[in-house]
Amino acid sequence: MLAADEIPALHPDQLVAWLRRIGIAEVPDAPTLPVLNTLIAAQLAHIPFENLDALLGRRVSIDLPSVFEKLVAQGRGGYCFEQNTLLCAGLKALGYAVTPLAARVRWHVPEATPTGLSHMLLRVEVAHESYIADVGFGGPTPDRALSLSLPPDENTPYRLHPSPANALTGTGFHCLDLTVPDVSDDASGWQPIYRFDLTPQPWIDFIARNWYVSTHPDSHFTRTLMAARTDGDTRLALANGNLSERSPDGSVRKTALASADAVIDTLATRFQIRLDPALRAALATRLPAVLG
Repeated sequence: MLAADEIPALHPDQLVAWLRRIGIAEVPDAPTLPVLNTLIAAQLAHIPFENLDALLGRRVSIDLPSVFEKLVAQGRGGYCFEQNTLLCAGLKALGYAVTPLAARVRWHVPEATPTGLSHMLLRVEVAHESYIADVGFGGPTPDRALSLSLPPDENTPYRLHPSPANALTGTGFHCLDLTVPDVSDDASGWQPIYRFDLTPQPWIDFIARNWYVSTHPDSHFTRTLMAARTDGDTRLALANGNLSERSPDGSVRKTALASADAVIDTLATRFQIRLDPALRAALATRLPAVLG
């Protein structure tokens, strides 16, 4: 029996609709690692990461019916609590064993600065091995499942590794890093994305975390426009008016979007977010303050 605090599996008709939304015509036959990687890549390409509702002061609901309606039926995107809730429900419907986890974000955060457990990711069991799957971190989101026990894949720019146990708690955590090409500043080399342990997280605990990131005045999600999507072999990311295009070799091309109209057009075209007239109007009002 499904516990009240677990994310349920998609119903058969929802499963088909989700797969179509991410460009997959047929239901996979078996819960394998190649299928898992295909699903991750497909969702990153077809359902954009975005925080438009939080930026506009709209309520963000992360129960599965609300997430399905927004991300699948309405053609919108979402952030980690929405994206990974949908992925979790889809994977469960396909026969995967999935456990939600929580992480502390370290991307562009100074080492001495503490962070809360504000990010949701998934632990997925495949062929007696454990992997993490994540489609909700934004620009540097891994494009495939990463093993928690097998040697690192040298063909990916990501590094997942354990850290020594904490002297006070006796528990350790895992670190996810992304390698950045050599540049002329201190941002080159391996950069931490987030840290997490393997403690299963009840879904109800994500409600408070979601409320904080979507409503608190100090949250990046209420102050900064963010969007991301995979476009072919390029990872697109938007922060306010700054558009970044990361190539497979790690190099990044940056473009400044000078106006609210340019940002809205980019959200609709490059990020493929379905913007109805009300959403367009709200963005046109909010973006001038965000862009400065």
